[in-house]
Amino acid sequence: MLSFKLFGIPVGVHVTFLFIALLGATSYRGWDIAIWTLAAFLSILAHEMGHALVARGFDASGVKVTLYGLGGVTTFSRTRAMEPWKSFIVSASGSAVGIALGGTVWFAARAGLFDGSGPGVTVFINSLFFTSLVWGVLNWIPIVPLDGGHMVQYFIAIFSESKAPLISQVITWIAVVIIVPYAWLNGYQFGAIIVVMFAFAGLREYRQRAAAAKPRQMQPPQPSQPKPAPPADPTPGEPPPEFPI
Repeated sequence: MLSFKLFGIPVGVHVTFLFIALLGATSYRGWDIAIWTLAAFLSILAHEMGHALVARGFDASGVKVTLYGLGGVTTFSRTRAMEPWKSFIVSASGSAVGIALGGTVWFAARAGLFDGSGPGVTVFINSLFFTSLVWGVLNWIPIVPLDGGHMVQYFIAIFSESKAPLISQVITWIAVVIIVPYAWLNGYQFGAIIVVMFAFAGLREYRQRAAAAKPRQMQPPQPSQPKPAPPADPTPGEPPPEFPI
């Protein structure tokens, strides 16, 4: 794993992040795949740093970023329980940074700042725009474990922390029922499959947390059993047993 620090935050890049290159190979060829991968790397890194810097600003400790698969994850520990509204902002900040970055690139392109650039620059700008702004907006879809799903969960938690996980799961599967058929019928079968995979990952996360929070049932008291009589003293002159019986 490639490791470095950015703004004092440890960043790790797992080898599975190269799946991004395979995704780019569906649209690009040759060196354009490398350009796409670089743009996606910068975009996803900016997204995760948005989460990480805001979390650190809310006194989270042990903040670190890992890029892997088709995205990344920001992890941290809390010195004390973080209020739901702060968790909401942490969840929203990643895509907010991505949308700001993608929007800036779009306005710069509209202003003609990239006119006359070579084809490599065009690929980079288009890739950066897509992975920053478009992926940023899609990440706000209310499906746990996407940022949008967590935003819904933390928003509900402001009013009722106990009901937030269940309600966010209900909203998740309503979104799945709406989005998946639409995506499938419009030729986005891969996207539909990814949405279902995310939803089941969020369901597994919900069930694990519910199981961990469920109090253990008290076992009924067992009837007392008579204790066995202690063994007789060893015969004088014989060594005692090595282990108690």
